[in-house]
Amino acid sequence: MNIFYGSYGFDILSIFLLIVSMFLNLNKYTHLVGTLLILFVIYRAFSKNIYKRSLELNKFINLANKILSKFGKRLPENLPRTSLDHIPYVFNNIKYKITQKFKYKIVKCPKCNQKLRLPRGKGNIIVTCKRCSHEFRIKT
Repeated sequence: MNIFYGSYGFDILSIFLLIVSMFLNLNKYTHLVGTLLILFVIYRAFSKNIYKRSLELNKFINLANKILSKFGKRLPENLPRTSLDHIPYVFNNIKYKITQKFKYKIVKCPKCNQKLRLPRGKGNIIVTCKRCSHEFRIKT
C-alpha cells in the first residue's frame, strides 16, 4: 500500500520550506514558526488538491526567478515537480567560490574595474591588468 497514492508529494518548494524551518527551529523565538512550516510541508505532501499545490509551486518558482535574476541566475524552465536533483542548481558554484577565497585574492583594477585573481601569500607584488595594462601594487 502506497501512502502517497493520489497525494501531491514533495517538490522543491517543500524542500525549501523544510530547510527554512530547520534554521528557524534553531532559535527559541522562531521555533514556533519553524514548527508551523513543517506542519504546512506535511499538509502539502498529503494534499489531494494537486491543482492548488501546482499553483503554489508556480508562484514560488516565479518569485525565486525574480530574486535570482538580480544575481544573474534562474531556475531551469523544465523543473520537474518531484525531482530533488535541482536543489543545489542555484548554489552550484558556492563551494568553488569559497575554495577560491582561500587560495586567491580577488582584486579589481583601479582603472577599469576588471576582476583579477592573485595568489595569496606572495607579499607586496606589482600587478598588471590584462585588460588595460595598468600597473599597481597590492599586498596578497
